Amino acid sequence: MDMAPPIPPEQLAILASESQGPKTVSIVIAFTALALVFVLLRLFVRIRFTQLVGWEDCFITVSMLFSVAQAALQIKQVGWGAGKHQVLVDLPSTINSLKYLYWSILTYCVGFTFTKVSILTQYRRIFAVKRARIPIYIVMGLCVATGTEALFTFAFVCTPVDAFWNVMKRPAAKCLDEDVLRYINGTLNMVTDLLIAALPIRVIWRLQLVRRQKIALIALLTLGWFVSIVSIIRLHSLYVLSQNPQDSMFYAAPPIYWAAIEMNLAIVCACVPALKPLVVQVIPAFASRPSENNSSQRSGASRSSKLSRSFLKLDGNDRSFEGSVDAEQGSAGSELRPITALPPVHQRESFTRHVRGTQNMATKQYSGQSRGT
Repeated sequence: MDMAPPIPPEQLAILASESQGPKTVSIVIAFTALALVFVLLRLFVRIRFTQLVGWEDCFITVSMLFSVAQAALQIKQVGWGAGKHQVLVDLPSTINSLKYLYWSILTYCVGFTFTKVSILTQYRRIFAVKRARIPIYIVMGLCVATGTEALFTFAFVCTPVDAFWNVMKRPAAKCLDEDVLRYINGTLNMVTDLLIAALPIRVIWRLQLVRRQKIALIALLTLGWFVSIVSIIRLHSLYVLSQNPQDSMFYAAPPIYWAAIEMNLAIVCACVPALKPLVVQVIPAFASRPSENNSSQRSGASRSSKLSRSFLKLDGNDRSFEGSVDAEQGSAGSELRPITALPPVHQRESFTRHVRGTQNMATKQYSGQSRGT
């Protein structure tokens, strides 16, 4: 068997200078730190301004923990040679890098699923009417199902499992086609991103709000479109990797940092709507309503002012107006009304006696006035 000629030192130096490792580490750290800042700000708003921490906040916190774990694993991948040309990486380093890749894929699957569930849980709180919630439950079930499928298919992609990273065991192992799995799971991931981004559009557009408010609400709740774009870019980087198996360590860098961008950008998008109370504190003008030019528009804005609060108060501080939207009642001629909150259970009996007493008093006064006339 002919041996490949040794590579001249000058060429090795050029190949070493082309390493994508430093770039990959910088991107991973930057986007993970950005997402962490947004999550901490979100929790600060919940505790400081609303004194209310919901399930969506718990889910996004869990997702952030998995994002930090993924970042640590991705940095270890780079430390063992990911981003360098294959000729510069020995076999033990390749095996170690693939081992950290294996675990980073699993953390990605779990963390991204928690992010999607957090967003959908927030939708569920805002859209409290049953008919508006049914699509949310369907998409949530789809996200959990696809996330679980991706987790287990990658966890057991090879038999034995360690054949995924130990290339010496690959010839005797039974492994699924990793490229096909990446394309399938990446496509399913992108589809669920699009569904999550599209869910609020129909409900918001049927509200009796001025057009600018509708567009602002849609933009606020559908930031996931940006994540879908990143998903497409990540899928393309996986395709490029599959087309260059002879230098897989070098071409593994873009999928690493695009996965970090995708996961952390999703966390940021999930946190942005919850930061409104903080933004209002910094920029009070942000809370103002746009004025209209004609009386009919002013009338429509007046009727829907309470409705706009049900969507703009995404901090969970005003439960009286939460979930007042029925997706099927937005047709012409029908008026959507906010739900009036009942007193707490322990106060309802005294509240009822108070209402009845007021009604009886009003009846007696009316009767006396009638006899007097």
